Amino acid sequence: MKKLLLWIVLVASLGGLLAWKMSETSGYVLIALGNHTVEMSLWTLLLLLLLLWALLRLLAYLFRVMVEPGKKLVKESLSGRKTRNRNRTDRGLLQFIEGRWDQAQRNLTRAAKHADMPLLNYLAAANCAFESGDQEEVNRLLVKAEESAAGGELAIGLVQARMHLRDQHYEEALAILRRLHTSAPDHPLVLRMLANAHRGLQDWQSLEKLLPDLRRFKVYDKLSLEQLSVDVYVALMSDLAVRAKRSGSTEDTQKLVKLWQDLPKDARSQKRVQDAYIQNLFKLGEAGQVEGLLRKALKSSWDDELVRLYGLVDGGDIKKQLLVAEGWLRERPNDPVLMLALGRLSMKNQLWGKARDYFESSLAFKVQPEAYAELAQLMGQLGEHEKSAHYYQQGLTLSTGLTPVR
Repeated sequence: MKKLLLWIVLVASLGGLLAWKMSETSGYVLIALGNHTVEMSLWTLLLLLLLLWALLRLLAYLFRVMVEPGKKLVKESLSGRKTRNRNRTDRGLLQFIEGRWDQAQRNLTRAAKHADMPLLNYLAAANCAFESGDQEEVNRLLVKAEESAAGGELAIGLVQARMHLRDQHYEEALAILRRLHTSAPDHPLVLRMLANAHRGLQDWQSLEKLLPDLRRFKVYDKLSLEQLSVDVYVALMSDLAVRAKRSGSTEDTQKLVKLWQDLPKDARSQKRVQDAYIQNLFKLGEAGQVEGLLRKALKSSWDDELVRLYGLVDGGDIKKQLLVAEGWLRERPNDPVLMLALGRLSMKNQLWGKARDYFESSLAFKVQPEAYAELAQLMGQLGEHEKSAHYYQQGLTLSTGLTPVR
């Protein structure tokens, strides 16, 4: 109550003061516009300006009252559409993961235009179309993806390359991946897919050149990279051996030897690489080198296939070879593959009785078609043709998967 009285007194005082001031100093304002003049007191002008200001405030208020609900409605409508499209995108991605290609493609395509990241929608939809086998739709969606966002070349290229790799269209994949590799030389997925494309084309030389990058950028774990390297070097040696065999040129054979010498130390220590080099040299008739390599390899790691090969190779000093192999027999007295190799080496040394004993001992531990064939050949050479025919029959029966009758 006291506050109200205070306000009334204050307003009355200000009003009185203002009225007194207006009566004391009325002043006037003259406005001339062409031939027309307007004259009024200063206080009248101030009052008109105050009324004009109040009118403008009223009009602004009325405008807000009429327009705000419409703006709010539009905003809510846009927000609702955005939410629906976001939900449709989420649903489409989930269906894509679940492998429901048709539904996923439909939802992702419908939501793409208003999606937060339309590129993602179009690429996922293109993958769905690819899984459904609709290549025409794949191409259309990839074009849409390119149009939807600048800077998506890497993602689009990876999707295209992956599709070509799955269809075993390695040339097409390689063309895309080379372009991507130029712009992103350290991208792990680009490098991995590039390696797959070279492997699909059996372009082992290009794949060998890629190995340092695969190692530097840790594209594969250590074991996988080691296996890939072994595959590359084995394939390269096989290709060189085939070329040398076809040409008969010692120069091509020397290329194989140089490749072996240039291999990283850890690659030369791999058993598969060693075996491939030895066997390819053997096919090219490089018996002298092969015998030494076989002895060295068998000293570090025993392998039945290399033992078998040692019995076939003629290293120049066959007497020494036989002595070396008999030294192994003291450590492995019941090894049928070693006994087979010893029998062959004994035959080369024309030790017929010893050869027969070794072949028969090999068969006693393990029946092998090779042992039967060697024993049959030996019997024929000794003039025992009936036994020779019998052993040939035994070996033939065994090679067909049947059990020979002794």
